[in-house]
Parts: sequence; C-alpha cells; structure tokens
Amino acid sequence: MAASWRRCQKCRKVLPVDDFEGDSEICRADASKAAAATTVGTRASVTTRVTTTRPRVPTTPPRDIRGHGDVEVRARRARSRALDRLSEVHAEEFAEILREERASEGL
Repeated sequence: MAASWRRCQKCRKVLPVDDFEGDSEICRADASKAAAATTVGTRASVTTRVTTTRPRVPTTPPRDIRGHGDVEVRARRARSRALDRLSEVHAEEFAEILREERASEGL
C-alpha cells in the first residue's frame, strides 16, 4: 500500500503514484504550473505614477506651553525667560522677574 503513494517535493502533498510522471519528484499539477510559467515568459511591467499636490498646511504659531511638563524643565524654562528679560532690564530686578516667571509656571 505504501508503494502506491508518493510525496511531491514541490507542494509537499502525498499523492497517488498515478499523479506523477514516471520517476519525477514533482506531481503533474506542479510540473504543468512550472511549464506554464516558463512559456508565458516575462513581460515588462508598466507602472503609472499619479502624483497629487497636497495643499500646504498653514503653520500655526507654537502653543503656549506654560504650566506643562516636568517641574525641572519648567523651572529651567522660567529661568531662561527671566534671563532673556534680564538683558533688557537692570540686574537688580532679576530676582523679582525670576519670581514672576516661577509663579507663571506654578512653582
């Protein structure tokens, strides 16, 4: 009984010996598929590319980010803004400006 069945090496199906051509290791179905693929040949594929222009999204100004983020980051941001303002104002007012910026950050 085992001699009347054989496993195809291509599709790995166990098929009756009648589905094979002589001592061939692949079944007739796979052999015909392979023959059809070689007779069809290769043809150049044609690709068409359609490009569409996307409308430009208007850039929005950055959001006000005060009061968001980690406490250390907010403290550094407040100090940075205070230092920027200090360059325009006198050195004696630095502490007052820093206090205002920290308060706006909720520190």
